[in-house]
Amino acid sequence: MKNRRSRKGLLFVLEGIDGSGKTAVAELVVTRLTEEGYDAVKLHEPTSESEWGRQIRDRSPRGGLSPAEELELFVRDREWHVRNRIRPALNAGKIIVLDRYFFANGAYQSASTGIHWREILRRNREGIHPPEPDLVFVLDVPVETGLARVLGREYQSNEQFEKIERLVKVRQAYLEMAHEDAGLFEIVDATQTLEQVADQVHRRILEFLGRKGRKTG
Repeated sequence: MKNRRSRKGLLFVLEGIDGSGKTAVAELVVTRLTEEGYDAVKLHEPTSESEWGRQIRDRSPRGGLSPAEELELFVRDREWHVRNRIRPALNAGKIIVLDRYFFANGAYQSASTGIHWREILRRNREGIHPPEPDLVFVLDVPVETGLARVLGREYQSNEQFEKIERLVKVRQAYLEMAHEDAGLFEIVDATQTLEQVADQVHRRILEFLGRKGRKTG
């Protein structure tokens, strides 16, 4: 899409159901890129900086938001994030590794509201005009695997989404996006070890950087 052409930086997004390893992979990949001399930064959604992101993080795990309320908060948080963090980083020539983006809304809110993921993505794109990723990695795991990983954690699980029947729909939406959306996607087998998944993501990002011919340091 055309809004990828004029910017200096690169945007890579990690998506997938809960328990797919997005956060850990993003942290590892950014660490590797930084050690290699690239100006890389990890961002995440929902943010912990805007008032809307804080509401999501506080109320969603307790089931305190309706699907419609949550979708609205995500959109407002993303608008803040694009304006204050994503666009400035891209304009500065940084490599962004983003832990979830508007594709997560398409997957999760389509499962909870019944609105098709295409419509949710359209609303984000036309309402906010967020920068399109250079590549979206869908870290794919069976629902049972993702839930087993999540339930082994010590923090409170999300009562609204971490249920098998709903996560099945979320996973299916992600896989449909990867094949049908206009963006560039790559499905990654996230049943592999953390190191193997990070290796695959890191390698693909380096391919993009090689084509750009840019390195800092």
